Amino acid sequence: MLSSYRKSAGALALALSVCAASAMAENRNVLIVDGAYFPALSHVQPGDQVVFTNNATGSHTITGEGDAWTSDAISVNGSYTLDITAETPTTFSGQTLEEPAFEGAISFD
Repeated sequence: MLSSYRKSAGALALALSVCAASAMAENRNVLIVDGAYFPALSHVQPGDQVVFTNNATGSHTITGEGDAWTSDAISVNGSYTLDITAETPTTFSGQTLEEPAFEGAISFD
């Protein structure tokens, strides 16, 4: 019986730690507008997600520094979700067909 109790207590502790870790992860929203990102700098932690929503007048592609990641073309009113890890580059750039490239950044605070 004591062994069964220990297993149950261990499983409960593991489940609570997983729930607590996922509860701390946050979604950060970044709007793509013509010629800029808003906000231009997002404060993130590993485990967070950055959701880019395209409010520009044309499709948009985003690329992480050093081509570490890239989105497909994000259509107008479409979105792209980036999962943040400790290795995610802190700068990214993107452009539409009509605009020159512009940059945004994340900061691990």
